[in-house]
Amino acid sequence: MELRHLRYFVAVAEELHFARAASRLRIVQPALSMQIKALEEELGTRLLERTRRHVELTEAGRLFLEEARRTLEQAERAARVAERAGRGELGRLEIGFSVNVAYSGVLARTLKAFRQRAPEIELLLHELHPFDQLEALVEGRIQVGLLTAPALPVPPELVTVRVATWPLMVAMPAGHPLAARARVPADLLVEESFIDFSGSKDEQGLSVLQRIWGFTPRIRYRSTNIMAVISLVAAGLGVALVPESMVSLNIGGNVVYRPLTGVTESMELSVAYRRHEKAPAVRTFLEVVRSLSG
Repeated sequence: MELRHLRYFVAVAEELHFARAASRLRIVQPALSMQIKALEEELGTRLLERTRRHVELTEAGRLFLEEARRTLEQAERAARVAERAGRGELGRLEIGFSVNVAYSGVLARTLKAFRQRAPEIELLLHELHPFDQLEALVEGRIQVGLLTAPALPVPPELVTVRVATWPLMVAMPAGHPLAARARVPADLLVEESFIDFSGSKDEQGLSVLQRIWGFTPRIRYRSTNIMAVISLVAAGLGVALVPESMVSLNIGGNVVYRPLTGVTESMELSVAYRRHEKAPAVRTFLEVVRSLSG
């Protein structure tokens, strides 16, 4: 039994006339009669009582009609679901994001725009450090990553697209001697104790801070949580390098942010995904991200 057999039967049952049903289906009447007969033989029961002048449903035919309609409706729904999923309008999307993206407002704007574009795609969000996002992407645990870092060793199976760039700032305790300056030259931080948030190293094994400054900074604490970093700065335990997007984050008014001079590095916000990713929902998400950054 195929869906066409159900469509043929429904047409005959609704028209109760083979010629009209054949015209509606755009097939010849003998072929329609043969298909209905084959269907009845397969089911082992008569669905229609017909004479030269009259066609009517048997009790089996009446009940079969109800189920045939339901089956055809479900098949149409399945086809529509597949079509919409193919256009990136349905499905599920696993997104990783770093806390910097959340605090910057980019995450909220992106998710709002995506929800308006594809309201029926289920979003599963995972707050992850940028390095953890790269690992999760490679392992297939997430499909898209929104990550921030001055430099990232991106695996060859991934693609990254830069979305935004933020200057680097130095966060310091409010009472710090350098807080009186409008800008802070990088070379004045040589003797400072640093709280490292990035944890990033380049191909030569140099920390991001070391590459940025040109000297080996004195790192007193390390953390992958930006809130913890800012808390340690507020407590007077050191200074930290943070993106400009974080300047609204303060704890008890005990932290000040100052632009750096003598530093060319910046914090990049990138969207990352697998190079051979085929999910239509990912394609839709990338289109939204590009529209917001363009």
